[in-house]
Amino acid sequence: MDSHTLKEQIELLIDLQAKEIEANQIKAELERIPARLEEMQAGFAQIQNRLEEKKALIEAWKKTYRAHEADIQTNQSRIQKRESQLRSVKTNQEYRAILKEIGDIKTASSGIEDSMLQCLDDMEAAEKDMAELNSEHQQAQAEISEKQKELEDYADDRRKAYDRLMAEREEIVKHINSDMLKKYNFVKNQIAGMKAIVAAKDAICMGCHMNIPPQLYNELHRGDELKFCPHCHRILYVL
Repeated sequence: MDSHTLKEQIELLIDLQAKEIEANQIKAELERIPARLEEMQAGFAQIQNRLEEKKALIEAWKKTYRAHEADIQTNQSRIQKRESQLRSVKTNQEYRAILKEIGDIKTASSGIEDSMLQCLDDMEAAEKDMAELNSEHQQAQAEISEKQKELEDYADDRRKAYDRLMAEREEIVKHINSDMLKKYNFVKNQIAGMKAIVAAKDAICMGCHMNIPPQLYNELHRGDELKFCPHCHRILYVL
């Protein structure tokens, strides 16, 4: 059994609780860091997806443009073939039919050329968008790398602080009466939150903010016995 007085034991419990609360806050911070990293990566992935979608769109337009080019070449070959046939036609009717077919092919080619021009305009706009997305992608990548490094450094510092607090906690525990430590841990496990030992001020428990009996408040001031709040059952001490 430790030789510390009750007042000194109470002070040790208060110190112990402060270390544990701070350590648990650090632990909660560390547990949130992976989610923060995932959130950053999710934002970066959105930019990547938009970039891939834009690349796929440009490739689709290029494919359409090449198909139009092939159609134009096919139509030019058909026109040349029909123009060659004009030299050997026998009747005006046949001549007019070939001319009409040539005109229809040229009209179709004109429509295809309009589509090709639209493809070029769309590709130019998409490539401009993609250049902006590439810049945004590179900037986001640099920002994420920087923030990730900051978070990793922060997490490393917080882990060191946590380890220091736990070492200090273990040192404090060595000087606390085993029976008192058992009562402290029991109360801590029974209540919501971390505060197992709280002050009583003006006959009010600072844990549950309920009035405590005057007799109990007077006994607390004597400081000769461990006292508990009759409402929340926390260990009490007076300021």
